[in-house]
Amino acid sequence: MAIPTHSDTHDETRCSTTGAIVITLGVAACLDIATSTALSLTDHQPSLSVVMFRIADAYASPIALLTTFIAAFFWLTKSQKSFKLFFNITLWLSMIALLDNLVGLIVCLFDKQDNPEYLLLSACLVYLENVAVFAAYYWRFDHPLQIRIAAGEKIHPGIVFPHNTSGFQSLVGWRPKYVDYLFLSFNTASTFGPTLPVPLRNPVQLGMMLQVTIAMAVLIMLAARAIGLIN
Repeated sequence: MAIPTHSDTHDETRCSTTGAIVITLGVAACLDIATSTALSLTDHQPSLSVVMFRIADAYASPIALLTTFIAAFFWLTKSQKSFKLFFNITLWLSMIALLDNLVGLIVCLFDKQDNPEYLLLSACLVYLENVAVFAAYYWRFDHPLQIRIAAGEKIHPGIVFPHNTSGFQSLVGWRPKYVDYLFLSFNTASTFGPTLPVPLRNPVQLGMMLQVTIAMAVLIMLAARAIGLIN
């Protein structure tokens, strides 16, 4: 029986991480659709601005879900070039849908609401969507660099994890997995900034700034709505 090599282990890890990231984008698209549905229930006679954001989201979310399935197909068939193309399309559509939902939430906050509890539900869904989308975003701008470093290239990654700098022999050759990117995204959204992993490249830094902005906006909206309910 053949003994798995260190390279085989890295290939399996990379494959499982990629698959999990694709599934995460699919989950983000479903969360986005759920958010749009919840927002539509807040007011049965919305203003024109709310209607416009609903129309934009009605196209972005289903298309993102469709391109997720296409990206998953090319990943399963090992068509790397096509997979990268559709993954990038899905990621940017997911970002657009997320920002559209955020603006829709803000607009709905100033609109007349028949069922304000759905606004709170929408805010929670946007928070979860924020974590899912940016887990894929960080993977997109860091994981390819981690693979090149593992192949021997003298470059720096997009994100330095504490595992990379520890002196433990068991972590020599360590590469981030799916949970590491999900953990980073959750912590960034929850603590409003980077924690132990350090962003080194500009796309990652800009992504963290955007994610923190979205998370803070959702928190402020929840607080404002809670105060409104008290009053």
